[in-house]
Amino acid sequence: MATAVSGLGHRTRRVRILLRQLAGLRRRVQRLKKVERLAGIGEYVWNVDTGAMWWSPATYRIFGMDPARGIDMDRVIAAVHPEDRRIAIASIAAVVAGEHRPEVSVRIVRPGGDVRRIVTTGERVVQQGERRVIGFMKDVTELDAMRSRLREAEAQYRVLFDDNPVPMWIFDHAGGVLVAVNAAAERLFDYGPGEMAGRPVDSLLAEEEQPPEGSAAWNSRWRSGAVVTSKSRDGRRMRLALSVHDTMFNGRAARLVGAQDVTDRERSEERFALIARATSDAVYDLDLETGTMWWSDSFYTMFGYPRGAVELSLSGWSMLVHPDDLDRVTANLERALASGASEWRESYRLRRRDGRYAQVSERGFIARGPRGHALRIVGGVVDETERRQQEAELRLLRRAVESADNGVIIADARAPDLPVVYVNPAFEHMTGYTREEIGGRNCRFLQRDDRDQAGLDAIRRGIREAHEVRTLLRNYRKDGSLFWNEVYMAPVRDERGALTHFVGILHDVSERHRYEEQLAHRATHDELTGLPNRVLIEDRLQQALHASDRYGTGAAVVFIDLDDFKIVNDSLGHDTGDLLLKEVARRLLAVVRETDSVGRFGGDEFVAVLSSPQHSERPSEVIRRMMDALAQPVMLGDVQHAITASIGYGCYPEHGGDVQTLLRHADLAMYQAKVTGRNRAVVYRDEFDAHASQRLQLVSHLREALEKGEFDVMFQPQYDADGRAQGLEALVRWKHPARGMLPPAEFIGACEDSGLIVELGRRVLEQAAAHHRRLVDAGLPGLRIAVNVSAAQFNDDLYLDIEHLVRTLELPRGALELELTESVVMHCPERAIELMQRLDALGVGFTIDDFGTGYSSLAYLKRFPIRRLKIDRSFVQDLDRNAQDAAICQSIIGLARSLGIATVAEGVETVQQERWLLENGCNELQGFLLGPPQPFEELLPGLVAGNGVHPGPGP
Repeated sequence: MATAVSGLGHRTRRVRILLRQLAGLRRRVQRLKKVERLAGIGEYVWNVDTGAMWWSPATYRIFGMDPARGIDMDRVIAAVHPEDRRIAIASIAAVVAGEHRPEVSVRIVRPGGDVRRIVTTGERVVQQGERRVIGFMKDVTELDAMRSRLREAEAQYRVLFDDNPVPMWIFDHAGGVLVAVNAAAERLFDYGPGEMAGRPVDSLLAEEEQPPEGSAAWNSRWRSGAVVTSKSRDGRRMRLALSVHDTMFNGRAARLVGAQDVTDRERSEERFALIARATSDAVYDLDLETGTMWWSDSFYTMFGYPRGAVELSLSGWSMLVHPDDLDRVTANLERALASGASEWRESYRLRRRDGRYAQVSERGFIARGPRGHALRIVGGVVDETERRQQEAELRLLRRAVESADNGVIIADARAPDLPVVYVNPAFEHMTGYTREEIGGRNCRFLQRDDRDQAGLDAIRRGIREAHEVRTLLRNYRKDGSLFWNEVYMAPVRDERGALTHFVGILHDVSERHRYEEQLAHRATHDELTGLPNRVLIEDRLQQALHASDRYGTGAAVVFIDLDDFKIVNDSLGHDTGDLLLKEVARRLLAVVRETDSVGRFGGDEFVAVLSSPQHSERPSEVIRRMMDALAQPVMLGDVQHAITASIGYGCYPEHGGDVQTLLRHADLAMYQAKVTGRNRAVVYRDEFDAHASQRLQLVSHLREALEKGEFDVMFQPQYDADGRAQGLEALVRWKHPARGMLPPAEFIGACEDSGLIVELGRRVLEQAAAHHRRLVDAGLPGLRIAVNVSAAQFNDDLYLDIEHLVRTLELPRGALELELTESVVMHCPERAIELMQRLDALGVGFTIDDFGTGYSSLAYLKRFPIRRLKIDRSFVQDLDRNAQDAAICQSIIGLARSLGIATVAEGVETVQQERWLLENGCNELQGFLLGPPQPFEELLPGLVAGNGVHPGPGP
């Protein structure tokens, strides 16, 4: 059908083009006529008696002559084209004789050789006794050419439209009325010449395609590519394929329709489609002349493609052929086409929609023209994937069974006692028995006397009810050794459904069984120390509670958390930390009783369950032994290390009536041991719950404060030795609705424990960085802004946040500085170096905050891209009175100087501290002596007034 429509489009295209040309020519003729009216017309006067002649300037322009030379009749006659001179002379003679002549059209030749056509007219008058001829002339060269082309186009139109063998008609856009119909259309619809003009175009449609009353169908029915049902004058029904184009006709918008009767073709195609649908093969029809291809519905069903997903062409088909098969298949096809063969066969792989390839067999019949050239191929494709797979599976089945690692055994279900008729080599190897030794016997001999197994009951039931069974059995080899079998048994039926055999597959799972036992142990034990894990400890605690309820013996649970274990891990490595944990586990086990349990909950947390403490030792006595054992030095590598632990414990039933409550209370007691100095044991008290509740309440209020924006940023200046401000440290404060402005000590700890520190830190960073623009606007562009960063913030998200701020706020290099503690950068030094280097590339500086209070490796310190070390206030506050603090400060300043790093001292509150620090080479100072933390609005005027210079502490 598409071919029919394409042919119609080709035939009507020339008519459509010609209609456009006609309309264009008519418009140009009208324009030229208008120009003619507006253009200048040449005038002339000729005195017949004296021979004098006068021309208007326009006449000279028409002839292309120079007015300065004048004009006479001889020159006029000479300018006329030789072929037209006779006409011109005869016309002049007639006018001189007094005859009234109409316009005369002749050609003239301008001096440059340009031939023009003019129209001239004149009449004779007598003035003052002399005969004169007065006339006009005009250049009609372009108009004459347009008229000539118009006549040619109209003649072509009559040939291409009126005499075209393709039925064509034109209808008016506005009313859908036929305005032109060629003879072929009149014959198609059985009308005489001129009888169809003026009729509604929709009247050509069959009744079922007629539009509803009051509406017109031409806009939707009469379109290119459509196939409509029409009827002739005598009621004969036809199927017409349409090619439609909008055009102009006699100055009005119209639509040209070309039609082809495809009634017979549609019937043939319908018959072909029905045949294609009736077969399971994927039927195709390939037109070799156009390259187009048609596939039956079976193709789309067979290979999973929706209609429209496959290009209907030879190239579309070749795209589905497996690349490794394509060259071979196309070469064979080309040979068949060139050899004059009437059919071709081929097998290849064809891609399905899901990407898998089907193994197909194709057979095509080649239709040829009178001279033997191939015109089309009609054929079918059969999916042989499943059949070939079945054949391959049958070939592989015996090989697979013979070479399988699993034992295969087949018993005859029709014979008494189900004798064995087949075993594979793997079964022989697994059991130690040969086929000859097993054949004809019932396989129960494999269990020997071990008949009391749940798996055997399942097999007996499967045999009785003839259904599949999967179970676990203990079997015995010929040498008597035990092995565990995972057995799968299934019934085998013949084509009528009658039971004939049972097939069994035996998988030796002895190793897996042992591994599962190990996994069961790992599921309840800590892999590193071998101690019970949380699951098993909770179970043992529950058992201890049951025993206490039954015998009134009581129970206790002890939480042990190593102090500063993280420092060991970070400084000596995780391998050394693991050795320490193993040693702690060994020492704890050594001091508890056999009835007690020691487990590891994770990290450096251990838990002990003490059974029957009321009938023997008190919990405090066992805990004392634990602390004494842990206090003994530990050799880690070649160095002795002392370890301590914070211990909390609770007793049953005084401190909790269930497992979870006891564990939680012992954990709270351990936390109290941590916060009250570490290296001690604390028994649970009721007020600990209150402290925990307060902590939870504080975290809840902090969440609300973040949502409500109750956190403000203060700024404290940092001055150099000359009293010039070098930077501002951003310090967060909580504007509590009831308690007023709260310092960080009131809430930072809770933020870090709850994870809120990440969001709080991000907001402080954003607010602080935003103030740099205000410093620039105030004339203080050199002041840096320092922001503290917690360990929880120090990750890739921090980089993304800062990258966004640097880009959006256009922060210059050095404008933003991050203050990190030693513990943050030493937690994972290599990772810290990589992240710091990336941030340094953004222009961000670094200060090590509270330097001297943690643990730093000099090897790493020199690799960090840091600009400053900040001396902790704990060393500054007594340095003028405490020689040790002074020595520490002096060492830090000297170390920084040797590394090319500046120093900043915080907490400077006295003149003596200021003087000592400056005299010993500290680069910058910060503290209440120089200026307290203030809101930016209050701090800025003082900085601007002094141009960033601190006036000093005063007299």
